Amino acid sequence: MIKNIVFDMGNVLLAYNPVEYVKSVIQDEAAASAVLNELFYGPEWIMLDAGEITDEEAVKRVSSRIPQYSEQVKTAMDKWHSILTPIEGMPDLIEDLKEKDYKIYLLSNTSLRFYNYYNKVDMFRHFDGYLISAKERLLKPDPAIYRRLLTKFNLKSSECLFIDDLPQNIEGAKKVGFRAHLFRGSKTLRNYLKEESII
Repeated sequence: MIKNIVFDMGNVLLAYNPVEYVKSVIQDEAAASAVLNELFYGPEWIMLDAGEITDEEAVKRVSSRIPQYSEQVKTAMDKWHSILTPIEGMPDLIEDLKEKDYKIYLLSNTSLRFYNYYNKVDMFRHFDGYLISAKERLLKPDPAIYRRLLTKFNLKSSECLFIDDLPQNIEGAKKVGFRAHLFRGSKTLRNYLKEESII
């Protein structure tokens, strides 16, 4: 019996599109391309999610590779969380789940910057707990991060449904005994939850 719903964040609860974001804050095409590739698609982004480096260290490392665009790197880092906007239909679905008395948790590969903006996201007020990769120094799909969630909040994997948009993260959860659903939009998720008699 499912008692707990565990959500990924990026492109499940909140839209995350670095390509569009970089275009919006950096007008020069060459600079935008360099920042996109070196910052958002570079090794430092994963290191931020893993809690291995700070924002400042990431900016310094990336800027050393593209020094001509150091100011643009800093600008992009300073404002990137502003692109995190709710996925259509998800705030309503979260409210519906809370009305059914489910416990709701967040399990996300994200940096410590999460703690700077999460209280500005209205739907997060419904969440019973958060487990952030950078704080735990663990990344999905490592089974250890799912076990950490279970331990931290005293949950049973058989009572948890995990929702993520990446197949490898779904498989990681299943290895630990979670039920799991690959996210393909709020309508598809709502239909799945109805089929499973969760809502």
